Amino acid sequence: MELKNYMEIVVEDAVDKELARLNEDWTKSHKCKLDIMAMILNRLPARYIVTDKGRIMTKITETEVQFQADILRELVRAVKQVKKNP
Repeated sequence: MELKNYMEIVVEDAVDKELARLNEDWTKSHKCKLDIMAMILNRLPARYIVTDKGRIMTKITETEVQFQADILRELVRAVKQVKKNP
């Protein structure tokens, strides 16, 4: 068993997609990606899971509109900030 913040998985996936979509020089920096992820994760609640059942229940929550909106809001905010100062 492993303790994992499920929010990290969701945020990393969202950041990867957004940086690939932007496809600018600064988006290829691993440090920029980590900076963006840290900013987002510091502003969103953690979703810790241990079991497969916990993963499934959290995955269901991921489909909620507010969950997606919160991640998108923080993603936009973090990308703007890192883009100004990569």
